[in-house]
Amino acid sequence: MTKYLAQITNPVLPTTLGSGGSEAGPPAIGSLISGLVGVLLIVSFLGALLFLILGGFDWITSGGDKAKLESSRDKITNALVGLVIVGAAWALMTVVGNFLGIQFPNLQFPTLVQQ
Repeated sequence: MTKYLAQITNPVLPTTLGSGGSEAGPPAIGSLISGLVGVLLIVSFLGALLFLILGGFDWITSGGDKAKLESSRDKITNALVGLVIVGAAWALMTVVGNFLGIQFPNLQFPTLVQQ
């Protein structure tokens, strides 16, 4: 059994949380960060998609009003830019992860081991 130099314990959490790792680090931290990044990507994609739908709805219901038409066109443009940014962030994360040898869903962090 390895001993870590710095351990943080929480009396509310079970003691087995994150203790199944090897010298590569506790798996709980990597799983937490991977889950958060995945959730942020999904939420940002859904938000951009929602703004795209709202912009299209505003465009349809503008009724020829120039100001409302311009506002809906800006919403659609911003939503498309947001979708491109989210897609580029995912692609960049994947490319950098493959280049550095990081497996995104299974992040492992090194820890200090007492010798």
